[in-house]
Amino acid sequence: MYMRCLPVGPLQANCYVIWDDEKHACAVDPGGEPERIARYLADEGLDLVAILLTHGHFDHAEGVQGLVERTGARVYCSSVAAPVLTGPGGCDATGYPIPTVAAEMVEEVQDGATIDIGSFTVTVIATPGHTPGDLTFEIAGHLFCGDLLFHRSVGRTDFPGGDFPTLLASVARLVKRYPGSTPVHPGHMQSTTLEDELRHNPFLGGLKNDG
Repeated sequence: MYMRCLPVGPLQANCYVIWDDEKHACAVDPGGEPERIARYLADEGLDLVAILLTHGHFDHAEGVQGLVERTGARVYCSSVAAPVLTGPGGCDATGYPIPTVAAEMVEEVQDGATIDIGSFTVTVIATPGHTPGDLTFEIAGHLFCGDLLFHRSVGRTDFPGGDFPTLLASVARLVKRYPGSTPVHPGHMQSTTLEDELRHNPFLGGLKNDG
């Protein structure tokens, strides 16, 4: 697996481009600047097969439509995020409009689903808390978690549908399922590991106390 992180948009959300030896690729959370992402794909000779959306906030979804138009890639997201992409309402947390994606290009996925992209398989994990429809994508032992967990922080839960105990339960689920050395690639800031956050993240004290 190869990976490149491209911070995009006004909030510099992390868009991750992941590909295999045959250059089949997916993009996680293209939150803006679709022309820049598409240019990177072209420069590297990558075939974008899928767009994976962790949640429907504008800073993660703003560039989806533009990237679909430029590449023809299919979008995979939760049933909560799908209406944000395909309907006129935009981002419910901020009211910001999001360019509408054709419904036939969007596929809703649930916890436990798998998505084949070239030689690797993406596993979908429901990790609500930041929003009710948050997803984490596991690819080759790496976790792409959107705004669930950050380096020394966690996602906000004061937006509509956010819930801090639910968010902690989602982090706990990942901790129980994957080794501490598992790399975590968040929606903002630098990458980290599960073990590093359990040891040093002040928001996860409850998980430490639970053992």
